[in-house]
Amino acid sequence: MDDRQSMPHPGSEPGMTPALWNIEQFRENVFRYAEELTDDPDNPVPKERVILQLDRDPEFQTILQKWHKLCGAEKVRDWKRVLALAETHAREILPSCLMCGECCRHGSPTLHVEDLELLRQGKIPWGALYTLRRGEPVHSPFKDELVFLVDERIKLREKPGGRQCLFFDGDTQECTIYADRPLQCRAQACWDPKPGEELTAQPYLTRKDIFGEVDVLWDLLEEHDRRCAFEKLTAAFKALEETRGEAVDQVLDLLAYEDHFRNFVAEKLNIPRSQLELVFGRSFADLVQVFGFRVDVGPDGTRVLVPDAPSEEAKEE
Repeated sequence: MDDRQSMPHPGSEPGMTPALWNIEQFRENVFRYAEELTDDPDNPVPKERVILQLDRDPEFQTILQKWHKLCGAEKVRDWKRVLALAETHAREILPSCLMCGECCRHGSPTLHVEDLELLRQGKIPWGALYTLRRGEPVHSPFKDELVFLVDERIKLREKPGGRQCLFFDGDTQECTIYADRPLQCRAQACWDPKPGEELTAQPYLTRKDIFGEVDVLWDLLEEHDRRCAFEKLTAAFKALEETRGEAVDQVLDLLAYEDHFRNFVAEKLNIPRSQLELVFGRSFADLVQVFGFRVDVGPDGTRVLVPDAPSEEAKEE
């Protein structure tokens, strides 16, 4: 084996050479190189996107199928060709969705008025939604910063403990409602952020669009927003900080009132528990995490406010 074959190559571990790779090592190093290509902060294209495009390249498939038959020098030659193909696909992104799942892994979509028909037709269940109310903090989908909502949003839920959309299948890397996906999903393009940014000019779906004609419920929702606005929770935690913990009862009373309000109305109007976060938004008991706390409930139902580990201040908008 000559010196060129023993030299490390891009995408491979030091000391390794393509001449000695089996098919599994070949694929592993392809993935590693794709990751290196997409580590550049100026390149917004996700690794999965590059890998999918490369995997569908006829020349790459030809190399892949014959790899186990190649001699060492031929493997080195074809590996260099694969590097060039990967670099081409990292630069020349196909302007179409390849269902790589990248958008779905980093947050669920916010709904627009146009999506209401999907809900009415049962394409998306009501229990899969939740409301972000006016004034709540969220992470901007376009900038790495925290912003406070000037008006409310309705979103699809995310999987517990992460940011993956509820309808993303991690095993198949596919959207389980792809044919009936919301407008934001249709506009998103991992290769071009402009369509998603332009969509923000379109009217967002709100609870007024859904419940506004149900007078009894809508009156109660407006009352809930007045009495249990996020600003009230913020003020209570500010008082807690200023009094060095002495105002804890103010926070706990607000949590108890908000919890009683939503549960009382839900019982009287037969609102399913799965839809409470859509009807009333996130509970104060969940939102205390924004301020670095959590609520523990004792066997007797007593609430205790406990400092919690730092967490993400809010869900992605």
